[in-house]
Amino acid sequence: MLKLILGTAGSGKTSHILNEIRKNADAGERGQYLIVPEQYSHEAERELCFVCGDSISLYAEVLSFSRLAVRVAQEAGTGGKVYLDKAGRLLCMTLALDMVGPKLELYSGAGRKDEIVLGLYRAIEEFKTAGVTSEELLRASGSAEGSLTRKLRDLSLCLETYNAVLAQGHADPADRLQRLAETLPESSVGGGHIFIDGFTDFTGMETLVIEALLKKGADLTVCLTCDGPDGAGEQFEHQRRTAFALKRLAEKHNTETETIIFENSAGKADTLSFFENNLFRYSSETAEDKDERVTLLRCGGIRDECEMAAARCIELVRGSGCRWRDLAVAARGFSDYAAPLEDAFRLYGVPLFTARRESIMQKPAAALISSAFEIIHGGWNTDDVLAYIKTGLTGLSLDECDLLENYTVMWNIRGSYWYRDRSWSFHPEGFGKKFDDASREKLSTIDALRRRLAKPLINLTNSGKKGAAATQHAQALSDFLAELKLPETLAAHARELEESGRAQLASETAQLWEIIVEALEQFAALLGDTPMTQAEFSRLFLKALSQYDVSAIPASPDCVTGGEIDRMRRRHIKHLIILGASDDRIPAAAADTGLLSEDERDELRTMGIDLPGGSDRISREFSLIYNCVTLPSDTLTLSYSAADVEGASARPSFLIARAGTLFKKSVSHFDISEARLCAASPSFLMAAEGAGEGRRALAYDYFASDTEGAKKLRELFMRASAERGRLSGSSVETLYGRTKSLSPSQVEAFSNCRLAYFLRYGLRLNEKEQAGFTPPELGTFMHFVLEKTAREISDGVGFENADEALAHRLADKYTDIYISERLGGLDDKSPRFRYLFSRMRPSVRSVVTDMVRELRRSDFRPLDFELSFAAGGDLPAAELTQKGGLRVIGVADRVDGCERGGKLYVRVVDYKTGKKKFDLSDVFYGMGLQMLIYLFALEDSGKGRYGREIIPAGVLYVPARDPVIKADGDLSEGELAQQRTKNLKRSGLLLNDEDILLAMEHSDSPEYIPVTRRKDGSLVTDTLADPEQMAKLKSFVAESLEDVSLELSSGSVEPEPCYRSESDNACRFCPYAQICRFDETDGSRRYLSKIKPAEFWSRLEGEQHE
Repeated sequence: MLKLILGTAGSGKTSHILNEIRKNADAGERGQYLIVPEQYSHEAERELCFVCGDSISLYAEVLSFSRLAVRVAQEAGTGGKVYLDKAGRLLCMTLALDMVGPKLELYSGAGRKDEIVLGLYRAIEEFKTAGVTSEELLRASGSAEGSLTRKLRDLSLCLETYNAVLAQGHADPADRLQRLAETLPESSVGGGHIFIDGFTDFTGMETLVIEALLKKGADLTVCLTCDGPDGAGEQFEHQRRTAFALKRLAEKHNTETETIIFENSAGKADTLSFFENNLFRYSSETAEDKDERVTLLRCGGIRDECEMAAARCIELVRGSGCRWRDLAVAARGFSDYAAPLEDAFRLYGVPLFTARRESIMQKPAAALISSAFEIIHGGWNTDDVLAYIKTGLTGLSLDECDLLENYTVMWNIRGSYWYRDRSWSFHPEGFGKKFDDASREKLSTIDALRRRLAKPLINLTNSGKKGAAATQHAQALSDFLAELKLPETLAAHARELEESGRAQLASETAQLWEIIVEALEQFAALLGDTPMTQAEFSRLFLKALSQYDVSAIPASPDCVTGGEIDRMRRRHIKHLIILGASDDRIPAAAADTGLLSEDERDELRTMGIDLPGGSDRISREFSLIYNCVTLPSDTLTLSYSAADVEGASARPSFLIARAGTLFKKSVSHFDISEARLCAASPSFLMAAEGAGEGRRALAYDYFASDTEGAKKLRELFMRASAERGRLSGSSVETLYGRTKSLSPSQVEAFSNCRLAYFLRYGLRLNEKEQAGFTPPELGTFMHFVLEKTAREISDGVGFENADEALAHRLADKYTDIYISERLGGLDDKSPRFRYLFSRMRPSVRSVVTDMVRELRRSDFRPLDFELSFAAGGDLPAAELTQKGGLRVIGVADRVDGCERGGKLYVRVVDYKTGKKKFDLSDVFYGMGLQMLIYLFALEDSGKGRYGREIIPAGVLYVPARDPVIKADGDLSEGELAQQRTKNLKRSGLLLNDEDILLAMEHSDSPEYIPVTRRKDGSLVTDTLADPEQMAKLKSFVAESLEDVSLELSSGSVEPEPCYRSESDNACRFCPYAQICRFDETDGSRRYLSKIKPAEFWSRLEGEQHE
């Protein structure tokens, strides 16, 4: 007999069949079965025990269709088959495609396209679940039109071949129900009553099983949620169609049918019953929600919605005395809500279990395998190696990973550098640095880490070369993971997560190794001795691995459940909160239907092939929505975000609109400040904003009156109100020392921006940089060649006798020495680096030749190269300040001198590979002081070194580059030389003394030094300073250094960046922008106006008179 029990949600259908089971058991009837969906089986078992008592297991059992199939197979002795999981079935689909690929019309060559393979696999799964055979598809192809004809022929051939592959000793779980239907007649199932509950409709295979039960004459009771066979609610269309189909099956097998209709909702608030009955009725009837059972809310965003849910749960537990397990939170598009919901519930202290499944490919263990194969098949690319390191599963500690990563990024390590036998030789601090014991030890440590990291990968590579079959490659991967001790590492991670209170993540982590082993076993069992390369193995294995996902069971029986709307299967929910109830989410937009479009599914339905989707999609969606909103017995909260995840405005869904109409309610705006008062942590966050008005004041007053809370608040406010611009005296001394020793570049950095100086030189926060021939390294190289060349010429033939051939020869000589001594040779450098370095040789020769030509026309001769100012240096550190406390240390590139009248006139030369120009404006604002500091330090302390009184003769920036000449057309050799000379002209400030200037360059119209004459022969003084001005400039530089010393000692770290223009300011390329967050509107930007030389000297005069 077939008994159909129909009724709306909560009308008592389940209670009725549970009581029937109890009555039958009391009468001694055994062999009863309650068949429910798999995800509902646990709760159904609890309900059965609750209603019928502990002894009910002797008389009845809860099963799903698949578990019933296992039970009957065991009874029949056919249960020994090993069924394939998703990964195994996908591999079978791949094998089938390899066999029939050339015969396919639309999908030929699909075996190499992962998205097509997955599409075909899902289509085959759908056909098998629906009970559609390859013959039916082939017949349908004869009736179809257009491309659907060829598509169905291809799908028929794929299904037939897939089944043939399975016949070689494998089993698809989708075929279980087919075998169940075939073996039911000989089984004991059907001796007692069979009850089916919790289904919206039945798949083709499930219908086949029901038909077999009817044929056997079993007493069958089926519960369906609908408004009766003659109802009109569109949300029940599927259920009515299912009831009609079951009646036809009963008639077909001459089985008596009885239909029972339950009309009233039991144990549910009247308001919710009214909402359930009228949600899809669209009548003008309304009701009053006296007890506020339905709440409609609009929130600012998804995070606000999640905080609302947490606060609402606390309110309901406190107000109604329910348990956490009596509440549930659902959302359409739950993946957008999962993470912020977990954060919010953790903040509010509400226990939450999110019922979701996550792909294993999002876990570090899968990333480890994927990146390992990417490394060995992708040429050991830097990004792949870094991805491998960052999984945290390679056996290296976090500090070791950071050390290796920094070196890798700095030197752009790739390719054979990772696995070669020869040790790494690059300096761990970058190009051109000299090795000492510390750097050698650091390099040795890094190289040892590299070898540890590479060894398992090298072994995997070698195993792949030896392996020729799938089994061998699977074993090689297993050995690789064992060498990394992956199972032990994952187990340790799971324990750490458990101990830190993250039970759900711990449970997911604990599953990973078993899943990987299962995938390897399936791969070996299916493909066995199939020949393949390691690259083919990795592609197929990762494709198979992607079919697994991880989930967890609730860590506590008493917690709020959160999940997708269509996965809310709990029966006993008192309070339901639905998030994301906006019109872009409810009803859900049409999902991807795979290889068959909705129109094609409708066409197939007319041919007798009934697949999900098509025109009935929206009625299925309404059924899911109905099943969810009718779950709660006490209250329903509907909310939506005013802005979606991309920030676009959103509107309420028909659910909220319908509830508003039925109960004459308006949507309320969620007040997050009120919500945060319900729990300690969010309240403290609000209190930490300071004593304000309203609820913020309440939170502040509460914690301010609590001893421990007040202490925390005081600490927070003290930190927040502390001026970032001042460090304590002890902090300054700890960071910089009692006596400050700065280089000229540090002086300039401090003048540019005090905060940037503090972060770089105080806290030593440095950027992660790639080693390369960047301007600093190029400058070091040029300095080296120029110094060595000038020194050899000075000690040898002298500049007056040097020619271009000698300049070229020495430039090449010292270039080769630099390569050997500073770069460790070019053998281990990349082809690109060697090529770029070879292109620099002509430029080096040109720069050296330019220096020789200049000094050949000058009485000034190099006195020192790389002259150091420091304790233990060539000269003591420069101390120009009167009060002391600041020493300037550094190295002058070159010091030239010329003796006149028993006095030594000196000039300081600085090589510049860039386009830096000497500018008195910079000097006025405390920048560009480097050469001047050295010049005046030489005046004070140079006599001891050179034996004569020192007279400052000036400073020069000398271009150390081969200039690029821009021209509209072709230039003659003479014009080209003239343009080159113009671009190589020095910039600086020189002593306004005709004799000294002529000694610097033997010409009234100098090519090199920055001196020009007017038509009347007088000197233009913009780049000149007389002795009195030089003295004033020295005093000004000393005062500037004094200011730096005082500000530095006072602990100033204010962000007051210098600003010249949009393209020239301290913030433009500052690496500390995320730390600083400088507010350009607060007026602290220091604008530096351009100052002409005459104005500079005038201001200097004015300042010194004050």
